[in-house]
Amino acid sequence: MMLLRKPSNQVPNRILATLILVVMSHLFLICLDVKDMFLLYPHCSRLSWLLPLLYGPLILLLTQSITDPDFRMHRRQWLSLLPFAIYFFILLPYFSLPTADKLAYLSDSRLVAQQDFGWMNTLTNYLHVGFVGSSLLTFYRNLRKRSQHFSNSDLIDVHWLKEFLWIVLSVMLFSVATFYARKYRVAYLGSIYPAHFLLVVVLIYWIAFKLLHEKAALTPSPATAPAQEAEPAPKYAKSSLSDVLSDDIAQRVTTLMHSEKPYLDNNLTLVELAARLDIPRHQLSQVINTAFGVNFFEFVNQYRLQEFKVQALDPSNQHLSLLGIALECGFNSKATFNQAFKKLEGTTPSDFVKKNREGVLK
Repeated sequence: MMLLRKPSNQVPNRILATLILVVMSHLFLICLDVKDMFLLYPHCSRLSWLLPLLYGPLILLLTQSITDPDFRMHRRQWLSLLPFAIYFFILLPYFSLPTADKLAYLSDSRLVAQQDFGWMNTLTNYLHVGFVGSSLLTFYRNLRKRSQHFSNSDLIDVHWLKEFLWIVLSVMLFSVATFYARKYRVAYLGSIYPAHFLLVVVLIYWIAFKLLHEKAALTPSPATAPAQEAEPAPKYAKSSLSDVLSDDIAQRVTTLMHSEKPYLDNNLTLVELAARLDIPRHQLSQVINTAFGVNFFEFVNQYRLQEFKVQALDPSNQHLSLLGIALECGFNSKATFNQAFKKLEGTTPSDFVKKNREGVLK
């Protein structure tokens, strides 16, 4: 409920809430299986073959919704549910069986065990690995895209999501190993199956904790953005933005950055800056890319860097740490600050300040 009530990150929260519901339902089915209770609840049998087909699509959707600032549910997203739909229709004749027939089948433990490790559950393991692998590719592909929307490095490279996906992939690969170990009765390793599933439960709740405690929205809020058109084609080949309008926007954004200093907000987004200028987001993004030759993240950090140099060389700020000044100028971390400074100035912040303070004293 807390995930659904949180105002920010609503789409990822809803996807994650659905994933948690699926996990809890699957965990209940695993408990029934381990305790040999399917004979008491025969109509629950083989649902554990079906529900796991939702894991991959939901993890992929969660990754897309967190990492893609332009994420919207489209028809292609629903295609990820195709394996679930295929499995459902294959299993439908079994689900339609009367109670007596299911009980007769479940009473034959040897047959049940043989079919539990048949082609369907074998394929499910590889589908898990494939979907999580696709989620990782999506994550890394969208990093560059996020730098066009956010000025906060933590929001660009969502470290906790990256960790989550790599750990889940490791768990999925371990799951394949334990599946085959159980199937072929390999000692020790086979006895772990299906207890390894508890690792997934812990990971799901961990990422829920991360989303609940995320201070800023991971995707720009459409409620604060002006009306927008579709994103332009690569290199703006089909853009209708004229040179005159582009120059006007460049002048306006430069004036705004100098007069109001919005870059001091370390969570400044492209959407928020476009809203201040009352222009479509994609036009501002195009101007920053073409007129200034940088992405949004680099554009904002250039102003933060200039502000830092002014503040750091101010004699009244000599009692402050360089990192403290950098954070006040809009940088969100020491690593981001040092990397940006080294890239643009060719030296470290401390060496720059030391050299220039000495010059001022002379």
